[in-house]
Formats: sequence, structure tokens, C-alpha cells
Amino acid sequence: MKTIGLPKLADFKDRFLDRFFGLTIATRMTLAYLPLAIIIVLISVYTLSSLSELGDISRSIVTGDMVVIEATDSLTQNLLAQEAYGRRYLIMKSDEMKELFQTRSTEIDNTLDTLARVDEMDLSLIRSLKARHDDFTALYAGIFDLPEKELATAGAVYDDRIRQGLDDQLAIIKAMTQEAREGLAQKSRRTDAASMRAFHVAALLSALGICLGIGSAYIITRSMSRSIAQLKLATAKFSERQFDFVPDLRQKDEFGMLARAFIAMAQRLARLEVMDLDASPLTRLPGGVAIENVLETRLAQQQDIAFCLVDIDNFKAFNDRYGYARGNEVIKATGKILESAIADHGTEDAFVGHIGGDDFAVILHPDRYGQVCQAIIEAFDRKSPTFYDPEDRDRGYVIAKTRQGKQEQFPLMTVSIAVVTNLSQKEINSVRIGEVAAELKEYAKTVPGSLFLVDRREHPSA
Repeated sequence: MKTIGLPKLADFKDRFLDRFFGLTIATRMTLAYLPLAIIIVLISVYTLSSLSELGDISRSIVTGDMVVIEATDSLTQNLLAQEAYGRRYLIMKSDEMKELFQTRSTEIDNTLDTLARVDEMDLSLIRSLKARHDDFTALYAGIFDLPEKELATAGAVYDDRIRQGLDDQLAIIKAMTQEAREGLAQKSRRTDAASMRAFHVAALLSALGICLGIGSAYIITRSMSRSIAQLKLATAKFSERQFDFVPDLRQKDEFGMLARAFIAMAQRLARLEVMDLDASPLTRLPGGVAIENVLETRLAQQQDIAFCLVDIDNFKAFNDRYGYARGNEVIKATGKILESAIADHGTEDAFVGHIGGDDFAVILHPDRYGQVCQAIIEAFDRKSPTFYDPEDRDRGYVIAKTRQGKQEQFPLMTVSIAVVTNLSQKEINSVRIGEVAAELKEYAKTVPGSLFLVDRREHPSA
């Protein structure tokens, strides 16, 4: 009789444990701790309360701070793009530029409406930004309505007002981003503290249960302690911006649900980190803000740097002849040429950015600029003829209108590179480097063919 009963008892035990650990935390605790009702109630209430608090914080981050950070990044990109299209219209007088200007304005308004629905958002900032953006758009609208003969000089006349309007809006957006990031950091600390409290309280109450001789209390507490420790570790990792960390929680209970919420939050935060690079939508290279940050950081660290300003000669004539779609292909190809030259001849810390239009920037060690610039020139000169139709390529030029409306012959595209280093003047600042590079580039563009020119003058730091 005993030999028959033992297998049946073992089977019953296995089935019981499988079903027991398939239950939710609340159900398992209720069933396991019936003999210790007081301890069970304390553990259940505190654990579920902690999980609810962590869940509320996570949802607040996902639906609040992260939405604001993502939206402000979009506002910055759209605002800079809107201003660029406005200036291009003043130069090109293209209806397409005006339409793109209005499209960006609409996208900014839609983003502001989205921000207004975020519970924790400061509505005064939104109203202030909305008012300034309306003024900014109205300013450009007034410029667009100027007679055509006045448009050529409108950019210079209204430049201060345009820049002030843009700076005011960027300052408000920066304030929104800072507020959201501070909220994110504060909530991360709250999550860490809540995890620690839950860990210690659960461990203490579980120890009391073990002392009372309930073996099941030890098993459940160990499982809960490990889960809370994993969530605590995840919180610490995310606070350190290590968003690729995955909590080791595979169960399907409340801890598993919370772990999945943490993973989703980390994935969103990782995407926001990528967006912070201010990437150009065309080349996916870092934009003007990132270029300026890298340049200022390296100058502040007193690193030896060479700043290379790269410009495509006769690009406007190509655009006028073949249209913006093929012009964009030229810009994308140029970006790849720069990246390839850096990969082959630069160092690991070499930086490539897309200022906008046909202007690019390369920041690298002065020992390498000669090799890199020569590689860019050779690769571009090989690639340039392939952008043209056979008849233009064989002829060696295209016929297009100048800015004064006259028909002229323009040679095939070449590339001009202005190189400015800080070797002779350690205290030179980023503004002066940009000014010198722009002056040198304008001179380089007057010389036929592809070339790079290096500024070897000493400049004052102011």
C-alpha cells in the first residue's frame, strides 16, 4: 500500500507546485501565509503598494517626461528647418521653400497641442512659445509679401529680428527640455528609493515568517527579493544611461509586468539619446548644434584640432539644372564621401557633421587633415561627373542662370575645403574659428577646381 501511495503523493506535490507558482503574487501569498495572517497582510499591502508606486512613476515617465523630451527635440528640428526654409526662400524665391516653411510651422503647432495635453507640462511655457512662434511666422510672412526686388536684401535687413525670434523660441524649448529631464532624474531617484524600501521591508517581514517556521515564506520572499533587486539594479543602470540593461525577470506576475514596462521605457530613452545628436534628416549626420558642441568641448579641453569647412562649388547651378531630388543625392553622396575619408585616414575621435545645404564640417587632429582633405577631393572629383547627364558631362559644364538672372556656363561641381587649426593660437574660440573658415572658404571658391586651403595666420582669441 505504501509503494502505491508514494508516487501518487509525489505527483500531487508536483502538480500543486506548478499551479502554485503559476498564480499571481497576491494569490500565492494569500494561500501560503494563511497561518500567519498578520504577516501576510503586511507583505501583501506593502509589496503591492510599492509595485503600484513604481508603476505610476514608470507610466508618468513614459506618458509625461519622455513625451516632452521627444516633442521638444521635434520642436527644435522643425524650428531650425522652418528658419532654414525661410532663408532659402529669400535666396531662391521658390514656392516650394515657402510651402515647406508653412508645413514646418503647422508641425510645430501640432506638437505644441500635443504638449498642452501632458498633465505635468507648464502651460505658461507653451503659451509663451506659441506666442513667439506666431510672431516669428508672422515676421517671415511679412517678409514673403515684400516686392521681389526687396527680397534680395530682406535677409540682412531683418536678420537681427529673425535671429532674436529664433533664439527666444530655442531658449523656451531648452527650458522645457531641462524641466522634463530634471523630472525624469527625480522620478528615477524616487524609483530607486521605493525599490530599496520595498526590498528592506519585504526582507524583514519575510525573515519574521521564516522565524515562525513557515518554509513557504522563505521561498516566496527569496523570489520577491530577487525581483526587487533586479528592478533596483535596472533603475540604477537606467539612471547611469545604460539603457541596454535587461532585468532578469521572466515570470508572468506583477514583477514580470513591471520589468517589461522598464524595458519599454529603456528602449524609448535609448531612442531619445539618438535623437539628441541633432541628426540631419537628409544625411543622418550630426547637425549644427552638435558640431558647435563638439568644437567647443574640444577647445575647452585644449585639444589640438583642425576644423574643416567643406563646400560644394557650383551646386546651385546643378540644382537649377536637375532639381532638388538629384541635388539631395549629391548631398547624401558627399556625406558618405566624408565618412569614408574619415574612416580610411582619420582617427577614432574624428567627427563629421552636416551644417546644412551643401556645407559640411569635419573636426579632427591637425596631423590628419591633409590626408583626409586630399581623400575627400579625390573621391569627390571621381564621383562628380557621374551626377550629370551624358551631354553635360561630355561638354564639361551646364548652362544655368546666375543670381542676377543671366545665363552662364557653370563647370562641373568641385569641392572647396577651408581648414582652420588652433595650433598657433590656443585661446581661439569657436566663433572665431567659424568666421575664419567662412572667409577662407569664400576665397577658395574663387579658385577653379577642387582644393583645400589652410589658414596659417595667428588670430586674437576675442
